[in-house]
Amino acid sequence: MRVQSAKLATEPAREGFERRGFEHARAFQNRVAEWAHDDTVEPVAVLRAPTGAGKTATFYEVIDENNLTLVVYPTNALLKQQLERFREWEAVSAEPLNSDTLDGHGDERVENLLQLTDFYEGHDVVVTNPDILQAIIQDLYWGSTKPMQFFDRFDAVVYDEFHFYDDLAASGLLLQMDIMHDRRGTDVLLASATPNQSFVEFVEDELSLPVRDITAEYVSDGDQFRQPVAIDRHEARAIHDKREAVAERLSELVNDADYLDEPQVALVFNSVAASNDFHAYLAEEFPDVFEYAAKDNGFDTNDPDADLGSGDFFVLNTTSKGEVGLDYGIQTLFMETPATPSAFLQRFGRAGREHEAVVHLFGLDDMAWPDDLSYPEFVESVYDALGVHRSLDEEIATLRSLVGMRAAYALYSRMDDDEWFGPELFADFESVTEYGKWRGFFRDVESALENAGEFGSPVMQNSTTRKILDFARHCFGALGSLRGRSLPVDIRYPRGDRRALTSYDLLTTLRYYDIEEIESDGTLVVERRDSAQPVAITARFPGYENRPRNYSGSNSEIEQMFSRWIYPEIEEADLTETEVDEGLLRQFFADLSLPRTAMPIEVRYGQYVAYVNQDGIASVDIERRQV
Repeated sequence: MRVQSAKLATEPAREGFERRGFEHARAFQNRVAEWAHDDTVEPVAVLRAPTGAGKTATFYEVIDENNLTLVVYPTNALLKQQLERFREWEAVSAEPLNSDTLDGHGDERVENLLQLTDFYEGHDVVVTNPDILQAIIQDLYWGSTKPMQFFDRFDAVVYDEFHFYDDLAASGLLLQMDIMHDRRGTDVLLASATPNQSFVEFVEDELSLPVRDITAEYVSDGDQFRQPVAIDRHEARAIHDKREAVAERLSELVNDADYLDEPQVALVFNSVAASNDFHAYLAEEFPDVFEYAAKDNGFDTNDPDADLGSGDFFVLNTTSKGEVGLDYGIQTLFMETPATPSAFLQRFGRAGREHEAVVHLFGLDDMAWPDDLSYPEFVESVYDALGVHRSLDEEIATLRSLVGMRAAYALYSRMDDDEWFGPELFADFESVTEYGKWRGFFRDVESALENAGEFGSPVMQNSTTRKILDFARHCFGALGSLRGRSLPVDIRYPRGDRRALTSYDLLTTLRYYDIEEIESDGTLVVERRDSAQPVAITARFPGYENRPRNYSGSNSEIEQMFSRWIYPEIEEADLTETEVDEGLLRQFFADLSLPRTAMPIEVRYGQYVAYVNQDGIASVDIERRQV
């Protein structure tokens, strides 16, 4: 089937576009410019424009109109790419803020953080990621009050690609926005090709911030931004199932290409392991293709020898965690169908931006598409096919709960600080809808555990009640970060051409790779496991140190493991002599994704055992067991 080209409505340029000499602008670009330059309009604008439509150009209008603007990207790779683009703009001073650029420790680090926003530094825009903003809110910087001054400094903030975040991370963004607007009246621009509607409605209904909706308008006679795309659907659900045929097609494309130093082909996999496997397969079986292929998935993010910035390759192998090549002129795309329509359209949007393209689609063979379809109709059909797993009300209820938890934890985590904090911090968090409910829950759990096992306490030391409450208190800590918890370890894995060094989550790595040895510095040397080979991974958690849990399955299987374990424990616990509300305890576990919330204190795999130190930043010590 064929997806037609797409055109967007254009108009005579207005505001900054006109002043910079543009004769025409896309209609949505003018609408953003008008919003940015009008002080009487809604404080929040939501920009819905497809990939490649020109969203980034509108950020100039926001930056130009305000003294200091904060632009937030979900990954550091996107941050670096867009920083280079900002620095190409005339008369714009842009400065990055991430873990690589922020120096010092303690108060010195906080001073350096605040100095970025100093008027005398002369910056127009600070480009950062939301993880740093969340670390400030959750009291991970020195001093309870001083780092929060960062949120006083910005006239406007732009969250780009805000569809990127799951519920836990999205709740962090919502709290950030709420604090910035309450403190300074900061204007907010939310930009995405596929925005999350529950996020937008939460801003309007729960944060009580009026929203201006700006949407790119498709027309038949406007400015063309997408070329026609032919879709070739395959019965196989995964590229791996047809890897030889795919590799042979790649070989043909390499042989037919006039030049091979510019990305024209992309493969997008559903898992890092599948992406790694295909890269190694090309190295072994199709060296003529491998020579011109680059890989960018979660494994490559922290690989010191992976250099993808130059774009000096022909084939890009990536996943949803890939961070480069979002604006390459891809002419042939092989993609596996992801779980959500948003992720699908992000992948599909890589192809057909500059040239007519062919998309080989795996995993969506049962779609009843006509032979020819307009782009808006295609987008609608994807949303219909991949569906909605929860109702809008359910999604908003989960966000309401998580934002309340984060606000409550922000003060809960500061209670043991020596520094006194005043009413401005209470004002930041107490206005959040469910703050009081969750603040009381944290306090009640803490109170129930305070004297557990001692004479007169209703909570016995080895009781189910103490264990489930101890585990719940452990899970509180996941609210201290934007995206939950992980156990990053250094690994050396077979990449195809070499053994690559990277940092990746231990539990995810062990699902797909066997440990071959441990180097003297603790780096794990791993080999890919046969997918049919059974694996036994067990994990022990706080409160349940003597009850190892099976941690061998997929994320969904581990979610089910937690459900089968946690809720019977709540049933067995006797909470009647405590102030802890059983319904809130159930809701707490239901609204958090436990695989990214609970951090094991010990992991066992084969002949190896990993001990996790959870004091401060988690660290892992892996040893070979004596058996």
